[in-house]
Amino acid sequence: MGTSFGVVIIKPEDSQIVLNSAKALQKSSFYKFFKNLIGEGLLSAPVDKWRVHRRLISPVFNANLLNQFLPVFHQKNEVLIKNLSKEVDKIRPFNLISYIAPTTLDTICENMMGYNLDTQLNDKSEFFATILKASELDAMRIYKPWLYPDIIFTFYRKLKGLQNIYKTLDKLPNKVIKEKKEAYAQRKITNKTNSFDNSTDKGEKKPSKGFLDTLLELNEIGVNLTDIELRDEVVTMMSAGSDSSAITMCFCLLLLAIHPDIQDKVYDEIYDIMGDGDEKITIEDTNKLVYLEQVLKETLRLFPIAPMFLRKLQDEVKIVSCTEVLPKGTTCILAPLYTHHISELYPNPWSFNPENFNPENVKKRHKYSFIPFSSGPRNCLGSKYAMLSMKILISTFLQNFSVHTDTKLSDIKLKVDLLLRSVNGYPVTIRRRDRRPTYKRNQKVS
Repeated sequence: MGTSFGVVIIKPEDSQIVLNSAKALQKSSFYKFFKNLIGEGLLSAPVDKWRVHRRLISPVFNANLLNQFLPVFHQKNEVLIKNLSKEVDKIRPFNLISYIAPTTLDTICENMMGYNLDTQLNDKSEFFATILKASELDAMRIYKPWLYPDIIFTFYRKLKGLQNIYKTLDKLPNKVIKEKKEAYAQRKITNKTNSFDNSTDKGEKKPSKGFLDTLLELNEIGVNLTDIELRDEVVTMMSAGSDSSAITMCFCLLLLAIHPDIQDKVYDEIYDIMGDGDEKITIEDTNKLVYLEQVLKETLRLFPIAPMFLRKLQDEVKIVSCTEVLPKGTTCILAPLYTHHISELYPNPWSFNPENFNPENVKKRHKYSFIPFSSGPRNCLGSKYAMLSMKILISTFLQNFSVHTDTKLSDIKLKVDLLLRSVNGYPVTIRRRDRRPTYKRNQKVS
């Protein structure tokens, strides 16, 4: 930690204290290394700015409003299934991320920004590849103290041909903000918008406003978010909302390919709820996908998308595992990647076992033994949205395809930048789904 005093927090009872303490809301100064990437959005903002922005953005993620996102989920997933069809029955594995990432990016852009990016169809967006390069570059800087001074880091980027990487990263969010501002101004001129009025002249309910529309309307009533603040929140939303979900779903599908018995059990549940037709999944359907939720949670336990959270104490804090008080200025490194693999909490912690999340087993554990979305006041605002999007995409995928791989769980090698990723990608093959459930496929013909 250099000149900083740091403590790694592993035990759930200690995580609960730190994550819920008003003295531990400040993010560590290490997040400054990602400032070129995510700026000071909700993920990394100082406490005072975070409080204001969190209050402004929270209504967009109200659980009661999730229904409004379903049409876009369905539309983008239909494109995904069509694109994946070209991979059916091929012998050579393909990398899932090349299909899933454009889907999640298109989905978050349209649901949250009201912007139809269509990366799935035109494949012209540099955003996702640039996010990955910038994340790796910023993470590498953490481990090379001689790159801490900005002037040396700038020279290093030029030496590596990466001097324009952050400008490239900013192209898409700046374009989205510019076009949305212009469209918003035009609606005002033509008198087709009424800020914060959710009723039409006929008394009908209008769709709730998205993330970016909400921020632009707030500016009209004096909130005055700067263009830089808008950019930071948009990039945070696009990266956190698309990159993290894409990686988790790729891990999940790869794990199901490695464990075909579990894949069959997930499909049987989907069949029992949805049948063998092409009906669009509803919120009510997703609530019944109990075993799929266990599978997703087990994926996030094995491979937590944010392997650690860093908090800087603004005052002394006492935790259970330490006889001494943690002094002001301590960097607390909360480590889900370690907590999720404590054998006392999860027997055989490096195996894939969705039964870890059946209700009986969950009751036995401390509630902070599973913190993939952080917890406490500064938890992930979009966790319910993320879980909904993942349930819909995974169930749609498995309705259409079975997924296979020669990869073993022990073959998966991990790397960390801002997120946790697989070094070798997510190699799978797919076949058209036999839509009969396992118990019908295995019936003997008399």
